[in-house]
Amino acid sequence: MADSRSVLYTLFRLACRLVPAVLFLWAGFAKAFDRQGSILAVSAYDVLPDSLVKPVATLLPWVEIAVGVLLVLGLFTRFAGLATAGVTGAFIAGLAQAKARGLKINCGCFGTGGPGSGVTWWELIRDIGLFAAGAFLVWRPRGALQLDNYFLGEDDDAETAEARA
Repeated sequence: MADSRSVLYTLFRLACRLVPAVLFLWAGFAKAFDRQGSILAVSAYDVLPDSLVKPVATLLPWVEIAVGVLLVLGLFTRFAGLATAGVTGAFIAGLAQAKARGLKINCGCFGTGGPGSGVTWWELIRDIGLFAAGAFLVWRPRGALQLDNYFLGEDDDAETAEARA
């Protein structure tokens, strides 16, 4: 029984890295190569002063790509988890305020922002899940198939040792 629990736990940890990684890479690349669409998306939320819209819209996709790469590699996993939780926390706040204000915008999560049908509950739920995955990685950063294991030693935290027993 411990072996199946250990395998499920390992798969869960891996999913907490790879699901946000894929979504961050997808979103980051979609926005990085559509700067005008990214600017339009950030501007549509109407929360930043005009002087910050372009810098945020330009920097955000590259932050998402960098965090996605760290998550795929399992490198600096606790930091990548913190960045995942921080970025998605900001996204949740932006989405929630847009929904509460009834803004008729496209979320702009994967490019093509601006006018749209409005933020959906699905987008909020998705980002809450990503936030939880990032928070989990902050709490338990060590797992299988990550470069951190080469720099910090094998996965030997108490929880994994307990699951092996």
